[in-house]
Amino acid sequence: MRAQRLTRRDFLKGATVGSIGIAMAACVPAQTMAPAEDMPAAEGVTLRFMSRPHSQLAQEVFPDIINDNFTANTDPPINVNVETAASGWADKLVTSMIAGDAVDIFQAWPDIFYVWVAKDLILDIQPYVDRDLTQADLDDFIEAQWTRLRIRGIRVGMPKYIDVRCMAYNKEIFDEYGVAYPSNFGADWDWQEYTAMAEALTHDRDGDGSIDLWGSRIVATSSAEFFGWLRAFGGDYVNPDDDTDCWLDEPTSQQAMNWVYENMWVKEPNPFIRPEDVSGTYDDFVSGRVAIPWFNVRPAQQAEQVGQEIDWDYAHVPSGPVRRDALGDADAWSIWIGSNHPDEAWQFINFLAGPVFQELGTLRSEGSLPIRKSLMSKAVDVYRDEFPSVADKHLEIIPEMMEMGYLENVIWFKDNAAAFELIKPAMERVFNLGDADPSLLIEVCAEVEAYQASLE
Repeated sequence: MRAQRLTRRDFLKGATVGSIGIAMAACVPAQTMAPAEDMPAAEGVTLRFMSRPHSQLAQEVFPDIINDNFTANTDPPINVNVETAASGWADKLVTSMIAGDAVDIFQAWPDIFYVWVAKDLILDIQPYVDRDLTQADLDDFIEAQWTRLRIRGIRVGMPKYIDVRCMAYNKEIFDEYGVAYPSNFGADWDWQEYTAMAEALTHDRDGDGSIDLWGSRIVATSSAEFFGWLRAFGGDYVNPDDDTDCWLDEPTSQQAMNWVYENMWVKEPNPFIRPEDVSGTYDDFVSGRVAIPWFNVRPAQQAEQVGQEIDWDYAHVPSGPVRRDALGDADAWSIWIGSNHPDEAWQFINFLAGPVFQELGTLRSEGSLPIRKSLMSKAVDVYRDEFPSVADKHLEIIPEMMEMGYLENVIWFKDNAAAFELIKPAMERVFNLGDADPSLLIEVCAEVEAYQASLE
């Protein structure tokens, strides 16, 4: 059964700021807007806002949400022109910034911010934060996400939504082979139990001599996807206290990589699917090719892509020998440093990260996870109401992740792009091709460190 999404008319009829006001006041810290005398808005100011919505509904309703709940409450009014990002938006945006004719506000993520801050393209909003946000506001953000939005010494923006990683499991396959489900939706399992389950669920189902059901999938060539596994073993890509020190040669990092490599390329049969056999996360899951995929928590998307075609559920990532760790990404709304209206742009992105837009825009219209802790329980209720095909899933994993506190983000080298020009090809040899083992990264680390140490 496929989920039925709200239409623009349904949304505007049922989800208004008035309809959520009492509940929001009871559970969310008041959103701070700078006093008019502190931040005068020139009459007739119009901001240009590049939007990258996650749903058709969001694209349709964002202008109304902004007009009714932001512009209507500013005096003099701050108007906002919503411009949907075009294909190739990042390169086009840099070109327009250099030409002096860019949008005032845009959305990006840490890898982009890291490069653009070095090019002096992003406004540091820390002075506004220091002046206008209360401790209650700051406490309502997810700590790891908020921390990682301070890049190269500046605060690059206000968080947009949180993209988190987890596991999922196909109950039908577990039942078929008599394997017990992850205990407490994975809150209790560790890497050894997870590995044993993956081995028990790896089979040649059609008897043709080739594996066609793999226990699990790990994405090892993306730093955003793989750093959590490294940290679970006590390792990382880079020393968190020294951005020139490559840690892929550390015994803990080597242990983590060898664990994945052996389960992907050494064991026969291999319980972790090799990249060459991957069709796609959802395709492999629904078709019964991967029993425990590396997943994300996007109930709106999963209602459409998985729904009730199989009997499945979410699970926490397993803990490693040292800890449990997974991505809590830090997409954010940022202000172009060349904006002619930085004060008004700050008021607007503060609204976007506030409780009203986070419920109406991020949660209800995009179906994305809001960045406010106080909205997590409400998110569970909204997903159950709007997406019946995931209503029986363990959506409580959302607040549980926040409470367990294991969501984190990447740490960068001093010159991250240069480091990964060396690291990525080596990781691809090890995990995509299987023609080298993880000791290759010991040699690569030496090259990375030599270059990083040469930087001023």
